[in-house]
Parts: sequence; C-alpha cells; structure tokens
Amino acid sequence: MTSVTITEYETRLFWQGARGAVLTTDQAPPVPIGCPLVEPEKGNEGRWAPESLLVGAVEGRTLLAFLDRARDAAVPVLFYQSSAVARVVGAPDQPPHLTDLIVRPHVAVSSEADAEEVRRIFAELPAHCFPSSIIQLTPRIEPVVETWNVHSHPESPPCP
Repeated sequence: MTSVTITEYETRLFWQGARGAVLTTDQAPPVPIGCPLVEPEKGNEGRWAPESLLVGAVEGRTLLAFLDRARDAAVPVLFYQSSAVARVVGAPDQPPHLTDLIVRPHVAVSSEADAEEVRRIFAELPAHCFPSSIIQLTPRIEPVVETWNVHSHPESPPCP
C-alpha cells in the first residue's frame, strides 16, 4: 500500500489600501507586502515585493533541502551562506516574466571528500527540491564549496 502525505501551507493577505498589504500565517510574524520590483517608483519602504518573497522562498527551500541531504550523507557543514537573484524581463507586448532564478550557496566543510559530496548534493538538488509542478522555472544553483581545517576556523567563520 502506498502512503500519501499531504501538507498544507496557509497564508492570509490583508489589503491595507493603495498597493500595500500584510501577509500572515499562524507560524510566523506578519510580512508587509508592497509593489512589485518592476514598479520601483511606487515606494516600497519597508515592504517586501512579491517577487523578492519568491526568491527568498526558493533560497530558503534550497538551504533546508541541502541541510537534509547533507545530514543524510553524514556531511558536517561548518558554514552556509547564500545569495539569490531572479531576473524579470518585460516588454511592451508581454507581461513581465521570470527568466532566471539563481541561488548561490557558499558552503564550507572539513574535507575534500565532504566537498565532493556537497557538490553532488547541489547538482541533484533542483530536480528533487523544485518539481516542475510547483514552479515552472527550475532554479539554477551555483555553489561555492570550500574545505576548511577545523582548527584554523573556530566556531565563528568569517563572512566572505
């Protein structure tokens, strides 16, 4: 017999007039939402653009999926930091659309064998973590993986 797992993620959006809103969920603090980045002249002081939330969600999903796979492979991670970027292209005759979504993790581990395993994990991650039924654009993951001598890099690794 096949087991099926269903997980629901529920949010609520409260419009605040003009182009402002607040996104809420029972599990986290509210997030103020503003205009899309393609409309910077609208003024978004202190508010997240929906596109930025999408990029942040993909970046966060990449981290969590990577950590799960690293744990399963018994790879101790010494350092993880990332940046992500999405490119939105618009033309007069078509609506803006995402053309690229790139996550750039920077990871440190203690051996070259662990570094190779991390590279393998990242190579497989997009297909496992972002099925096309969820997002039509498969994120590209461009990791920087380093090996560190644990004794020369104590508890707080330097930020690049």
